[in-house]
Amino acid sequence: MKIGWIDYLNTMPFDFELTGVKPDINYTLIRGVPSQINSLFSQKKVDIGFISSAHYMENFNQYLIFPELSISSYNKVKSVIILSDSPLKEIDTIYLTGESKTSRYLTKVIFEKFFGKVPDYRELNGNLEEKKAVLLIGDSAIKYADAKKYRYDLSQIWAEKTGLPFVFALWCVHRNYYERHISETVKLWKALKDSKEIFFKEIDRFLTDSRKIEYLKNLDYCLTQEHIESLKLFGSYLKELGILKEEPQFHFVEVKDELGQI
Repeated sequence: MKIGWIDYLNTMPFDFELTGVKPDINYTLIRGVPSQINSLFSQKKVDIGFISSAHYMENFNQYLIFPELSISSYNKVKSVIILSDSPLKEIDTIYLTGESKTSRYLTKVIFEKFFGKVPDYRELNGNLEEKKAVLLIGDSAIKYADAKKYRYDLSQIWAEKTGLPFVFALWCVHRNYYERHISETVKLWKALKDSKEIFFKEIDRFLTDSRKIEYLKNLDYCLTQEHIESLKLFGSYLKELGILKEEPQFHFVEVKDELGQI
């Protein structure tokens, strides 16, 4: 089993090697930033991966979602931010990180659907200080959070406008891989789920930095019906903006416990 793994702080709760709940399967971890894992997933160089929710939406007929697992936020996510020298509504040009498709798309939804303007979107390269407005994600967003006068948390804006959590990433598996490896896939799902629960029960055993602990506790790692409603709304916005050709459907891995109960 080839597992696409993102080495960000916010994926630590899923680290079954760290928490000691390794599944009884043969696996290899293939590491990268979200955009790299998305690409490897598309190329079928990984079988199962933690991918951007937007990437799932673009390929929903090929993938299945692991239930109950995500990286989401009900308010400030703190690791998906726009840093700017001017107020948000005055931004005319913004430089977008290439690390995350979902965050890039969410930025476009915020500007074009919520504020009714289309800034000049450019690729983020070079010196951060030279850019008047930038989108940063992950560890870079945490590191440079105070680098500019204004800081806007994209998840907070989404929650204020919709009343819903925002789902940034999902655990997914290729349909054809799942059909051939149902047992192994479910074992991995259980390990990820158990790891998340153990991590937060014993978080002080895995982390000593109080700021990092606060950051992770602020996130939401569930996937409820409310999260699905948020995904559907995000998908409909992307369809309206012409980013998606059709509104996505959401299909899940069927997981069963040892008693055969779903």
